[in-house]
Amino acid sequence: MPAETVFWVLVGLHVTCAVVGFGSVAFSGVYGFIAAGGGSEEEVRRYFASASRLEWLVLAVPFLGAGALGVAPHGRGVVQLWSMLAAAVWLVAATLLLGVVRPAERSLRTAAAEGSAPDPGAGRRLGWAGLGSDVAFTVAFFLMVIQPR
Repeated sequence: MPAETVFWVLVGLHVTCAVVGFGSVAFSGVYGFIAAGGGSEEEVRRYFASASRLEWLVLAVPFLGAGALGVAPHGRGVVQLWSMLAAAVWLVAATLLLGVVRPAERSLRTAAAEGSAPDPGAGRRLGWAGLGSDVAFTVAFFLMVIQPR
């Protein structure tokens, strides 16, 4: 398979994982704010009835991006200012996902399974971490589009 084809396949996977993964975190954040604000317990319970696995795609994003940069025809490779800045932004998003989003979701999922009221604190943490993750996605997208040198 030609390097250019591999490049575009990796870029497509990179973009798909970013949009689906960060989109999933955004939805969880919205439902976190609903849980924190005393919204419909039934709706919150229904959303958190099962574990979200799509947000794990966020963790694959930089590896697919680095792979694409590594095989990019006529590219400068992985060691570029914008790609290192995007990796730092991703590290923030991954920290939010693993350190805040997943534990808050677990807390809300446990409450939903037990039929008890959702923890507003967990909902707020999830909502703000989801928002922070969206900001990270936006910054990373901006870096990829303008590619500062």
